[in-house]
Amino acid sequence: MDQFVTRRTVLAAAAAGVAAAGLPAVSANAQDRNSAIAAEPTPWELPGDQAATEGDPEADAVIDRLVREGQMAVGNQVFHAWTRNDQPVPDAAPAVLRDFLQRNAVLTAEERLAVDRLAHGDTIKLLQSNMEVFTMAEAFGGLFAALADPLLAKSVWYAKYDLVMDIGRRFSRTMNTMWDMLGTNSWDPSGNAVITLVKLRLVHAAARHMGLAHGWDTARDGMPISQRLEVEELMYVGAYNVHLAAKYDFHLTAQQVDELMALVRVGGRLLGIDEKYNPRTIDQANLVLADAAEHHRASSDEGIKLARNMLDWMDRKIFPGAGALGASMVRMMDAHVADVLRIPANPPLDTTVATLGPYLYRPAYEVQQKFPLLASTHAQMFKIASQIVAWYAVDFRDYDLQMPTGRPTG
Repeated sequence: MDQFVTRRTVLAAAAAGVAAAGLPAVSANAQDRNSAIAAEPTPWELPGDQAATEGDPEADAVIDRLVREGQMAVGNQVFHAWTRNDQPVPDAAPAVLRDFLQRNAVLTAEERLAVDRLAHGDTIKLLQSNMEVFTMAEAFGGLFAALADPLLAKSVWYAKYDLVMDIGRRFSRTMNTMWDMLGTNSWDPSGNAVITLVKLRLVHAAARHMGLAHGWDTARDGMPISQRLEVEELMYVGAYNVHLAAKYDFHLTAQQVDELMALVRVGGRLLGIDEKYNPRTIDQANLVLADAAEHHRASSDEGIKLARNMLDWMDRKIFPGAGALGASMVRMMDAHVADVLRIPANPPLDTTVATLGPYLYRPAYEVQQKFPLLASTHAQMFKIASQIVAWYAVDFRDYDLQMPTGRPTG
């Protein structure tokens, strides 16, 4: 079967990388533990049926305690105030939350090397110089592919929060998280890549708690936002994008792929993915994606509604007709995903987007040299993409990673 990947984890994968100099050091015990792991690596396992029943015990215990003690609102206030890699956890943090954040918002020596490697390699330059392209690919590739997994879609639906009817908020948070991690100084002491990922780990745990508290059927569906789903989602932000890029003749070098996968692992660990499930190579990442496409992709009421809400949101918030353009972009990225999500075909627009869309992957000067008649169209496409990116950045720049606290509605 095709082992494609669509551009979204180049975002989250790379989402893990830029200079980490000056970040807090891990404890001696953690260093010893990580040295042991390095000496005797845990055999990698494709996350399957067992992983679908597993959550994140450490993070889940923190959320359970905060809920029992009525401290979730305080926890979100701490999230709002805690914004820099080198910033101490605010004093207002409940003890269980402070302990978790202090222990987990750090990088091991091996992870520092991986982050530094990306910061001084070619991959980060490639990503930052093509941010409109990667943003558009993430938007219409990875995000929609995730909704084509019924359990991933159901996990979003059960979390509710402000993520369902206004799913644009979920998208904006995904984009902002990606941009935070890809910034030039994101992994410096003044950056926020590490704390963003650790906070997101607890956001997932809180959403898992909501699902379990309000009707999620574990006997039928396993664990909401399970280890399997966490790994799959992470791969949609990285390896998936590598393959989509190759589909349009935009090829990463072997070194760039290696740098990317090293950072994917850093991101996975900070997100609470078990060592044995966290992919180490592009081949392992491809196995995750192939397994998801073959065994876990199907239509669901939640996925179809969320996809429709996303396209409707684009019509309301970007410009009328943006949803139709987005639908054609989804079909260009992966026609099977579009079919699973019941996104209707629009042959004239689909053909136009499929013909012109791939040129978003080519540098402007290359398009102008080879296809001078397309130069103005290509420039206009980049202008539209840049405007969309800028709109997200401005409109949601004050976004907050917050843990859902209320009962789901609808």
